Amino acid sequence: MVNRRYRPGDTIMLKHGVLGNAQPSGSGNVLSILPAAQGFTHYRVRFQNENFERSIRQDDIDVLASPSAPLPSKVQAASESSTSSWINSNSIRIRK
Repeated sequence: MVNRRYRPGDTIMLKHGVLGNAQPSGSGNVLSILPAAQGFTHYRVRFQNENFERSIRQDDIDVLASPSAPLPSKVQAASESSTSSWINSNSIRIRK
Protein backbone atom coordinates (compact mmCIF):
# COMPACT_ATOMS: atom_id res chain seq x y z
CA MET A 1 0.00 0.00 0.00
CA VAL A 2 1.27 3.45 -0.90
CA ASN A 3 1.64 5.97 1.91
CA ARG A 4 -0.22 9.18 1.06
CA ARG A 5 1.28 11.94 3.14
CA TYR A 6 -0.55 14.97 1.73
CA ARG A 7 -4.20 15.77 1.16
CA PRO A 8 -5.91 18.24 -1.19
CA GLY A 9 -5.52 21.74 0.24
CA ASP A 10 -2.09 21.11 1.80
CA THR A 11 0.81 23.43 0.97
CA ILE A 12 4.07 21.87 -0.25
CA MET A 13 7.58 22.87 -1.32
CA LEU A 14 9.69 20.99 -3.86
CA LYS A 15 13.21 19.76 -3.24
CA HIS A 16 15.85 22.07 -4.74
CA GLY A 17 16.74 21.25 -8.33
CA VAL A 18 14.07 18.61 -8.94
CA LEU A 19 12.76 20.27 -12.11
CA GLY A 20 16.03 21.88 -13.18
CA ASN A 21 15.53 25.28 -14.84
CA ALA A 22 11.75 24.87 -14.68
CA GLN A 23 11.80 24.91 -10.86
CA PRO A 24 8.78 26.92 -9.62
CA SER A 25 9.36 29.58 -7.00
CA GLY A 26 7.34 29.52 -3.82
CA SER A 27 4.96 26.97 -2.45
CA GLY A 28 2.32 24.93 -4.19
CA ASN A 29 -1.16 23.78 -3.23
CA VAL A 30 -2.14 20.13 -3.59
CA LEU A 31 -5.28 19.99 -5.72
CA SER A 32 -5.81 16.22 -5.91
CA ILE A 33 -4.18 12.84 -5.42
CA LEU A 34 -3.45 10.94 -8.61
CA PRO A 35 -3.14 7.16 -8.97
CA ALA A 36 0.16 5.68 -7.81
CA ALA A 37 2.69 4.77 -10.49
CA GLN A 38 5.92 2.83 -9.98
CA GLY A 39 5.34 2.74 -6.23
CA PHE A 40 5.06 6.51 -5.76
CA THR A 41 2.01 8.60 -5.06
CA HIS A 42 1.53 11.48 -7.50
CA TYR A 43 -0.17 14.77 -6.71
CA ARG A 44 -1.77 17.42 -8.93
CA VAL A 45 -0.19 20.68 -7.69
CA ARG A 46 -0.54 24.35 -8.62
CA PHE A 47 2.36 26.63 -7.64
CA GLN A 48 2.28 30.35 -6.95
CA ASN A 49 2.81 32.57 -10.01
CA GLU A 50 1.85 29.74 -12.38
CA ASN A 51 -1.39 29.41 -14.30
CA PHE A 52 -1.10 25.66 -14.91
CA GLU A 53 -0.97 22.51 -12.81
CA ARG A 54 1.87 20.03 -12.44
CA SER A 55 2.00 16.33 -11.61
CA ILE A 56 4.50 15.89 -8.76
CA ARG A 57 5.80 12.63 -7.27
CA GLN A 58 5.76 12.33 -3.49
CA ASP A 59 9.53 11.78 -3.30
CA ASP A 60 10.11 15.17 -5.05
CA ILE A 61 8.48 17.05 -2.16
CA ASP A 62 10.70 18.57 0.54
CA VAL A 63 9.25 16.95 3.67
CA LEU A 64 10.97 19.32 6.12
CA ALA A 65 9.67 22.44 4.36
CA SER A 66 6.20 20.92 3.83
CA PRO A 67 5.04 19.69 7.23
CA SER A 68 1.69 18.00 6.80
CA ALA A 69 0.49 15.31 9.13
CA PRO A 70 -0.12 11.93 7.50
CA LEU A 71 -3.61 10.53 7.55
CA PRO A 72 -4.29 7.90 10.19
CA SER A 73 -4.42 4.48 8.54
CA LYS A 74 -8.06 3.83 9.53
CA VAL A 75 -9.27 7.15 8.13
CA GLN A 76 -7.17 6.67 5.01
CA ALA A 77 -8.57 3.19 4.35
CA ALA A 78 -12.14 4.44 4.85
CA SER A 79 -11.64 7.38 2.49
CA GLU A 80 -10.18 5.12 -0.23
CA SER A 81 -13.10 2.70 -0.11
CA SER A 82 -15.81 5.39 -0.08
CA THR A 83 -14.54 7.43 -3.02
CA SER A 84 -15.38 6.63 -6.59
CA SER A 85 -12.93 6.03 -9.37
CA TRP A 86 -11.20 9.03 -10.91
CA ILE A 87 -12.41 7.80 -14.31
CA ASN A 88 -16.01 8.52 -15.17
CA SER A 89 -17.08 5.49 -17.18
CA ASN A 90 -20.23 7.28 -18.34
CA SER A 91 -18.19 9.85 -20.26
CA ILE A 92 -16.30 7.28 -22.39
CA ARG A 93 -17.57 7.00 -25.96
CA ILE A 94 -16.63 4.27 -28.40
CA ARG A 95 -17.15 4.56 -32.14
CA LYS A 96 -18.83 1.68 -33.87
